[in-house]
Amino acid sequence: MNILKLKALVLLLLITHISCESYTGASSAFHPVELICEYEHNPLGIDNENPRFSWKIVSQKKNQKQTAYEIIVSSSLNTIQKNRGDVWDTGKINSSQSIHIPYDGNMLQSYTRYYWRVRTYDKDGKRSAWSDVNWFETAVMPSDEWEAAWIGDGKELPTRDEDFYTDDPMPLLRKSFNITKQLRTARLYISGLGYYEAYLNGHRIGNQVLDPGWTSYQERVLYSIYDITDYLSEGSNMAGIMLGNGWYNPLPLRFWGSINMREALFTGRPSVKGMIRLEFQDGSTEIIPTDASWETSPGPVIRNNVYLGELYNANLEIKDWNIAGTSTKGWKPAAVMSDPPGVMSAQRQPPIRVTQTVKPVRIYESRPGVFIADMGQNFAGVARIKVKGPKGTKITLRYGEDLHADGSLNVFTTVAGQIKG
Repeated sequence: MNILKLKALVLLLLITHISCESYTGASSAFHPVELICEYEHNPLGIDNENPRFSWKIVSQKKNQKQTAYEIIVSSSLNTIQKNRGDVWDTGKINSSQSIHIPYDGNMLQSYTRYYWRVRTYDKDGKRSAWSDVNWFETAVMPSDEWEAAWIGDGKELPTRDEDFYTDDPMPLLRKSFNITKQLRTARLYISGLGYYEAYLNGHRIGNQVLDPGWTSYQERVLYSIYDITDYLSEGSNMAGIMLGNGWYNPLPLRFWGSINMREALFTGRPSVKGMIRLEFQDGSTEIIPTDASWETSPGPVIRNNVYLGELYNANLEIKDWNIAGTSTKGWKPAAVMSDPPGVMSAQRQPPIRVTQTVKPVRIYESRPGVFIADMGQNFAGVARIKVKGPKGTKITLRYGEDLHADGSLNVFTTVAGQIKG
């Protein structure tokens, strides 16, 4: 290529660049990134009628600032990709604000995915390109009702304090249902009083533990939202739920000799409320709610308490209880429970999750049949062990943060509400 052709090519590229800049009027050197809605990137389920939008600014030049912004919200991906906001279009807003800008468009509908993007203006008034497309999905909006009931095993609570300390198998609940059409999406909306674990076709749903978050149940009850599309298939399916006492059914422990947990908290028998919402390719929907059509049976967790731990009897496990086609022998209809007074609210705080595996730094036998596992650090977690032994063998796990002088475990270091000598 001779020098004249090279100069012509450079000139052509320069003209093309200038033309593109003039056509779009957009600056790639100053643009919004890391868009979040209600503190989360693409939140799956929110029930805020005026969700708040935030973003950060990236600039290739120093001493820049945002002088204005535009937000558009659309009901479809096709519409937002055309840079049209058919649900909300702010137009140009002269403002440097880039956090907690409340939605102020058409009323948001339940169970709907909305798409949004933003563009900003720099200190010279030059606008950026539109951001990447982001989305948020609504859950059960305040204007709608839950199509579900609180259900449990229907057992009465003890009347005497001492009876709360006897064996009390936690309920398993399940529901078989058929899918006869091609599925587009599926969601699970669920809350437990106190704790729950949800299953579909034998698979645990989500990786959250000790859910939902603890609230004053007379004021607010949190629920979580899960995308369960990949757990379902055409034909027969089985939903299963295992309940735990949590903070809803505590023992009548006296803290500092006076404060009774059952009198200080709003309490009741463990129960669950949930909806499986199916959306099909033809646009139709179906909801499978928790109601009296579910079945219940006692499970292998026969005692559980947030302070005294859990007693698990593996002999009481029901094989494949949460898989379609299993026997109904021993199962009975679930009981519809009374509603707590608190308002149902989508859980927005980050859940408790397992984040790492901690292995002991040493294991030794403190006395015959008793082994101490030194984890090397303090942490909140659960033990995972693998053992062999005759059927019916009892294994006891105790926890502590310190040792006695003789090397035995000091369990009082994990006891709450007591005056220790």
